[in-house]
Amino acid sequence: MWQGEERRRYYRVDDRVALRYMRLSDGGSVAGELSDLSLRSRLADLELMLDQALAKLAVAAPEVLEVADLLNRKLDLALEGAGLGLDGERPATLVTRDVSLSGSGFAFAVGETLAVGEMVLVDLLFHPERRTIRALTRVVASDGPDAGYLRLDIERITEADQELLMSHILRLQSARLRQRDGASQSEPDE
Repeated sequence: MWQGEERRRYYRVDDRVALRYMRLSDGGSVAGELSDLSLRSRLADLELMLDQALAKLAVAAPEVLEVADLLNRKLDLALEGAGLGLDGERPATLVTRDVSLSGSGFAFAVGETLAVGEMVLVDLLFHPERRTIRALTRVVASDGPDAGYLRLDIERITEADQELLMSHILRLQSARLRQRDGASQSEPDE
């Protein structure tokens, strides 16, 4: 029963995702990542406008739609291939790991201790959607390398990435509830 302050702002689910995180050691790297999140937000807005224009083209000129769609996919691949970090190095590889997800943050096992308050950039690749989100997070708790658990609160995330995160969590919750209900219905009555 709920008493006192709200314990959590969002539901939390456990999942297995591909993840990479990068510690942001100074104000310059944080500012750069904030700029990148702003760019991602503008790209998401453009993608929405492009989708609307392509829907109109589907009716008016199906052949032009096919060409525009191919060019858009080619551009997406080129942007993905050019995914260099600000320092010119490729970002760390995504690693599959267990993670606790909520709309306000993440928690997962790590092999290092991070300082509470430290800023961390996190990329998550969800299965089966094959969609990636990026969030700028702040460390709220970090157990030592022996315990190895990192808890992060989301500081900045694009609206599109927030919606993808929430829909992924809801999809997982729904699947688990259906699975639980199916299992309880298949148990014999005593």
